Amino acid sequence: MRGADRLIQQQYEMLLRRDVARLPELYATDARYAMPGVTVRPTELPALLRTWTGAFPDLRVDPLGAVRTAGGAAVEHLLTGTHTGVLHTPFGTVAPTGRDVAWEVVDVVRVRRGRIAAWRSYFDWGQLMTLLGLRVAGTSRRPQDEPVGLPA
Repeated sequence: MRGADRLIQQQYEMLLRRDVARLPELYATDARYAMPGVTVRPTELPALLRTWTGAFPDLRVDPLGAVRTAGGAAVEHLLTGTHTGVLHTPFGTVAPTGRDVAWEVVDVVRVRRGRIAAWRSYFDWGQLMTLLGLRVAGTSRRPQDEPVGLPA
């Protein structure tokens, strides 16, 4: 769906330019943006995404693939960045670790009448916390030299 592709691309571009104040314009007024542990309305989205760009000022998004449907798309990508700012999570705050990290995310986006009706971002908090060097119950540490990402 061309409309979904355009809206998804616009949101990624606005995030990478750190121009998140206008993101609500892309959303239907009754839409929701959700990630593990957090759901917000479009008007709350800029503040949520600023927490990510504050924690990872050099945040980058590298698309890995997409599946399109009549009503939206699912996009897989790799987020990379250096953790130099405080990361606010549903579990508390994480002080800067200085680590370069990369983690996989899948965004499922539904579009209605030319606006984003729902955006669900799926990722593994345990994986991200482990990459930041934190111990998370039920996870093991990954050796520093093990590549992050999907096998080729």
